[in-house]
Amino acid sequence: MTLELIPNGDLVFKGPFNVVSTTALKLSNSGNDRLAYKIKTTAPKRYCVKPNSGFLDPHATTNIQVMLQPQAAGQPDDRTKHKFMVQWVGVPNNYTDDVDNFWKQDLKNLNVQDSKLKCVFADEQPAAVVPNDPHGHPELNATESTNLTENRTQQQQQQQTPSSSSSVLNQRSTSPTSSRSTNPFQSQHQDRQQDVVDDSSKTRLKQEIDHLKKDNETLKEKLKQQESGLRQRTTAGNPVVDRLKPNQQQQNGLVLFGIALNEQLVLVAFVIALLFGFSLGYFLFSCSN
Repeated sequence: MTLELIPNGDLVFKGPFNVVSTTALKLSNSGNDRLAYKIKTTAPKRYCVKPNSGFLDPHATTNIQVMLQPQAAGQPDDRTKHKFMVQWVGVPNNYTDDVDNFWKQDLKNLNVQDSKLKCVFADEQPAAVVPNDPHGHPELNATESTNLTENRTQQQQQQQTPSSSSSVLNQRSTSPTSSRSTNPFQSQHQDRQQDVVDDSSKTRLKQEIDHLKKDNETLKEKLKQQESGLRQRTTAGNPVVDRLKPNQQQQNGLVLFGIALNEQLVLVAFVIALLFGFSLGYFLFSCSN
């Protein structure tokens, strides 16, 4: 059960000390038990410690801020007597209340340990405090007042320069119209040149339109010729089909009295079979009698 303090000997506060001076203290629990810590000082009115107590889990760390308040006027400087003490103790496993009640209970049966820190002050030049005038504004010396007046004059000059630049732009914008009004012959010549350019562009457009119309007509004629050729091919018939027709007639054979030769043979066989049946029946009938 050990609690490591960083720093572990001196708490160093840096000036100026007419304002709040802050330093840091780091606590690390290097053991396997949960710890409760508490920070005390010999000058509680001069210091603000956040947080001044708490629980620390095993192998956990926490950062403490220690703030030194400015010394009030008329009080003696007793900073050499300022010291801090950090106390810590192991927390039982069955404890569930807050840290304030933990330190209020009787801890005689527990092994409370502590470590002491000494305060060290690194003096620096105090921060400048500017007094206020009767109206509540900070007073300025002669050099600062002259600097303020110079800054104001520069700002006024910068505000005037945009207006002058705008007047110059207005003069430039009005100059072309004035020059054009003073030279009427030149303006007429420019207008004529513009008209000539417009006429030439119109003639070019007309020529291009006529050329496109001619191309369209030629394409239409070609399409008509192709359609007529396709129609002639479809009406002329298929020569392959015409060649196959005589072959089909040859396969069907000769036709006699409207009946194909193959069908005639079938009829003859049927008649012969019919006669044979009658004769066989007559023979059997005569034998039975």
